[in-house]
Amino acid sequence: MAILKKSQILQGVNDPKAINIKALGGELWLRPLSSAELDEIDQIEAKMMESYETNERANVRGRVVQSSETNSKGKLNMVKAARYSAEARDMKIYKSLDNPKNTGEDAWTLEEVGSLPKDAVEEIVEAINELSGLTVSKGDIDKFPEDE
Repeated sequence: MAILKKSQILQGVNDPKAINIKALGGELWLRPLSSAELDEIDQIEAKMMESYETNERANVRGRVVQSSETNSKGKLNMVKAARYSAEARDMKIYKSLDNPKNTGEDAWTLEEVGSLPKDAVEEIVEAINELSGLTVSKGDIDKFPEDE
């Protein structure tokens, strides 16, 4: 097995690929997102949840738990949810388009990303997820244990 250097591991983030976007009738240079960038996008999406709480209640006899129950409840503001979901989606596209192939006049702004057609946005996000290793395959689903 080969020993990897830090530069080799981090290279993928700055290695854009030309991806055909059918909705736009051409290719865009997109790059995979780093785990830190994906965490930042997750934090934007998390803003949509106003509150979330869980409570666990257990019936204990001696030191053995006889039964337990977990109750969860969350409060979601649908207006905020839509706003933060769109903000996270646009940020994902913007960060992927921010790469060495899209410089100068070809550099994108966040406003320009927000003006892309909806069908193109969906296709671009799907491509970014695939490049960033965020896709779920049929095999992954088949391996997922069923509820008993």
